[in-house]
Amino acid sequence: MVRYICLKQQEFSYGNYRLVPLRYEDRFLIMKWRNEQIYHLRQAKPLTEEDQQRYFDNVVAKLYENPKPDQILFSYLENDICIGYGGLVHINWIDHNAEISFIMDTSLEAEHFAEHWNNYLTMLKSVAFDDLSLHKIYTYAFDLRPHLYTMLEANGFVREATLKDHCYFEGQYKDVILHSFINHQYEIVNYVDCTKEQHLEILNLRNHDDVRIWMVNPEVISEENHFQFVERLKGNPDRLYLAIYRDGLLVGTYNLTKEEEGVWERGIIANPNTKIKGETAKWERKILADLPQKGIKAVTAKVKQDNPRSIKYHEKLGYQEQSHDNEYIYYILQLQ
Repeated sequence: MVRYICLKQQEFSYGNYRLVPLRYEDRFLIMKWRNEQIYHLRQAKPLTEEDQQRYFDNVVAKLYENPKPDQILFSYLENDICIGYGGLVHINWIDHNAEISFIMDTSLEAEHFAEHWNNYLTMLKSVAFDDLSLHKIYTYAFDLRPHLYTMLEANGFVREATLKDHCYFEGQYKDVILHSFINHQYEIVNYVDCTKEQHLEILNLRNHDDVRIWMVNPEVISEENHFQFVERLKGNPDRLYLAIYRDGLLVGTYNLTKEEEGVWERGIIANPNTKIKGETAKWERKILADLPQKGIKAVTAKVKQDNPRSIKYHEKLGYQEQSHDNEYIYYILQLQ
């Protein structure tokens, strides 16, 4: 398998799907899809096999050994079968941003468009932010596929601009829509290391009406009880409580309680006043990535049956339902 020297990690996976450095063997499949979908691409005419061969030999082949290539391309695989391709293009290494490119097998577009874009973006964010430490990724799309924008916004992208009459298509001028996702930096602080002012913020969040309605214990917690609780956390190896900050703002809290060896129950609060679409999943993934180093192999969670937004959130993040009763659904997420 070829390797990108600019990447620390070569493969990125999500369930049965993987991104791997663009495979030579997939070149003519990709050509076929591009020609079938030329209407939404910046491609002037259908590609020939000679065009595609020349592109792979003269452009793609040089990307792998370039420490700062202008594009990083992947084959998108389902169980080792290529069903799409894309990556980061027009990479700006000075300003730390890049455009997103993605095409899937044309036969999948009608019924599986959102599913594969969701899978792809989940992995591409890991490439862009975790491996390359980019600040921003964005899409530049002709205004021909409105379902694309719905899917992007559901994944935390923000419509940043509309370029009016920016492209000419089939005798008409069309807009170009720009969506972007910014890699905000998060600070994760252990409760026992928080200042008094931070604890008062945490307590106010815990007692927020829109938070308590979904909690197992919806009672308002007093300041005295909160600080007594924090004292009990000190030196307790079976409990871990964290506060998450973005740009100095408290955006959520995360707590873990040991159930058995390697398995911990998790609780989470997202600040309803500071939420950005897709943000909670981002900082939870950041926390989850570090848990195996603490000997945590799986986390469990329970969600109220009448909270469809939380149910969807957990399932999208990879939590698997273990059981349910009349009030709760019980989930588990395997980390190892």
